Amino acid sequence: MNQPFAGSNNPQARLLHGGQRGISLLELLIAMALGLTVLAGVLQMTSLITESNRSTLQATRLEQDLRTVMDILVQDIRRAGAFPAAAADLGQPARFIQDQPAPPMIDGEALRDGLSGSSISYGYRDSDGKLTSGRFSHDVKAGTVLMHTGTAAAPETITDPAFMHVSTLQIGSETVTVSSVGLVLSLPSVRVTLVGHLKSSPDIERRLDSRVTWRNPQAMP
Repeated sequence: MNQPFAGSNNPQARLLHGGQRGISLLELLIAMALGLTVLAGVLQMTSLITESNRSTLQATRLEQDLRTVMDILVQDIRRAGAFPAAAADLGQPARFIQDQPAPPMIDGEALRDGLSGSSISYGYRDSDGKLTSGRFSHDVKAGTVLMHTGTAAAPETITDPAFMHVSTLQIGSETVTVSSVGLVLSLPSVRVTLVGHLKSSPDIERRLDSRVTWRNPQAMP
């Protein structure tokens, strides 16, 4: 018995071959377009998440770097006016005044209540009695904080100018005066404000505030 061939007019043959029709070119193009649209959406979302994570990490590092600088400022400024013989000299006003380091200065002016500026100079004596001077200042043009201590010939930059720009270093003084054992003592403290932003993204900015109280009072002649 002869079998029907592909080109036959036999209805049964046409029915069998009709069920094996492939994907048309139009359907393939539509599928590709939908796939590319989904892929573009995924890539865009991935890019946004990556950018958000990068900004978060940079903001976190900015805050950490500013906090490190603030800690350096606070720890060193707190020693201003300290000297080993302070307790022993309290009963001897003239000797106390003679032994204590020079009063701190803000922007070159002697510390007083309400004084404000962008630099502070101070001195303290180590346990061996050696006088050490210190100074912090703000380089407005470079956007950095400078630290000058001891016998160093030049100040040291304690911020990274390639990563962040310090726009504000504000130091304001507050003093309380008391009398003790024939001495008029000033109990000084300063408020330190530090503001910085990312060099690459100025809109990412952080601000820190801290208060520093002297370990030793300042005797007023």
